[in-house]
Amino acid sequence: MKKVLIEKLIEFIKIDSYAFKRNEVIRAQEFVKEYLKYIPITWESYESTNKDLAPILFGKSKNWDTNSKSITLTGHLDIVYPDISDFDIKLSEDKLFGPGTADMKAGVLVILEAVKELHKKKLLKNINLLFTSEEEHFLTSTYPDFETISERIDNLLVYEGEGSIDKIPDIKQKLLVTKRKGILAYSIKATGPGGHSGVLSNRDQRHSTIHELISQAQDILNFSDYEKGTTINIGKFNGGQALNILAPEAEIVVDLRIETREEYNRVKKAIEKIKPYDKKIQLEIINKVNGYPVEETEQNKKLFGLAKKAGMELGIEIGAVHKGGASDMNRLTAFNPNIACIDYLGPIGNGEHTKNEFLYLNTFDPSVDLSIKLIENILYN
Repeated sequence: MKKVLIEKLIEFIKIDSYAFKRNEVIRAQEFVKEYLKYIPITWESYESTNKDLAPILFGKSKNWDTNSKSITLTGHLDIVYPDISDFDIKLSEDKLFGPGTADMKAGVLVILEAVKELHKKKLLKNINLLFTSEEEHFLTSTYPDFETISERIDNLLVYEGEGSIDKIPDIKQKLLVTKRKGILAYSIKATGPGGHSGVLSNRDQRHSTIHELISQAQDILNFSDYEKGTTINIGKFNGGQALNILAPEAEIVVDLRIETREEYNRVKKAIEKIKPYDKKIQLEIINKVNGYPVEETEQNKKLFGLAKKAGMELGIEIGAVHKGGASDMNRLTAFNPNIACIDYLGPIGNGEHTKNEFLYLNTFDPSVDLSIKLIENILYN
C-alpha cells in the first residue's frame, strides 16, 4: 500500500463518523466527493426521517449504456464507536491500527481507488456508488428511498472485509461472501397495573410484566429451528422496581439470525402475532432491525463465477464463504431479490468493534486490482 494512500486513509479514519454524529458522517461524504472530484460522477443524497442521521450518498457515472446492467459498489461511512478520542492511530510495518480501519473505511478507499483506475482505463460505465450512513445500526426504515435505490441495482459489490485473520494474509487467496444469514431484532415492552406483591394475594389480582415476559421469552426461543439455521437470543431483560412490587413495566430485546427467506417470514410473522397471556398486560412489539437473508441464488453464483475468473487472471485463488453477520447486501436484496451480489471485496483486518482494530496493509492493493478486473468481466461478459 503506497505511502500516499496510507496518509489518505489516516485522514479518513480521523473523521469521527459515528452514525448519530450527522455532521461528521457528512464530513466523511465530503471526503469521498473530494477524492473523486475530477471523475465524471453525478451525486445525489437521500435523507432519513431521523434528523440525527446523515443522508445516503449515491453516485452515478455519467457514462451510461441503458442496454447494459448496472454495477453498484457499496460501503458504509459510519463507524461503530460513539467516541474515538481515546483511540491511538498507529502504523507498523504491516498494519494500520485505528477506529474503522477494517470496518470499513479501508473498504471505502478501495472503492474510490478502483473508480479512479476505471476512469483511467475508460471503463467507468454503468457504475453506481452507494455509501450508507448507519449500517452499524441498520435503521433501514428511516430511509424511505431505500427501496427505490435497490431497484436501480443489478450487480452489487460490497466492500466489507474479512475481519478475523490472526496472521498476515496470503494475498494469493481471498474469500468472498455469497450467502449471509438474515437478522431480525425486536424490543417487546410490557406494561401493566403493578401492585404490592405482599398485599395482593388472589391470582386474578396479580399482574406482573416480568412474569408475562418470562412466558413470552420461552415461547420466542421455541421458534428456533437449528436444523434450518434459525437461532434466537434474548439479549436483554429489563424491568422491575423492587422485590415486593409486581413489575408494572418490563422489556426484552430479541436477536434472531435466519438462513432462508422462508424461515425469515415464518419467525417474523410468529413474533408479530404474539398476544399477552395476562389480559391486564399490554404488549408493544417494536421491530428494531430488519435484514433479509441473502441466499445463494443463481445470479449470485454467476457473479461469483466472474469474480473467480477475475482472480484466476490475477493469480488469486477465490473461495466462497457463508457468513452470519448482516451487511448492506441483506437490506438491499430484501427490497430487490433479483440483485446479484457478493461481499468481502474489501481488504482484510482484525479486531473489528474493539480498540485493537487494524488493517493488514498488504491486502489493500490486491483488493483494488480484483475490483477492477471483476468490473471489467461484468461489463464485457
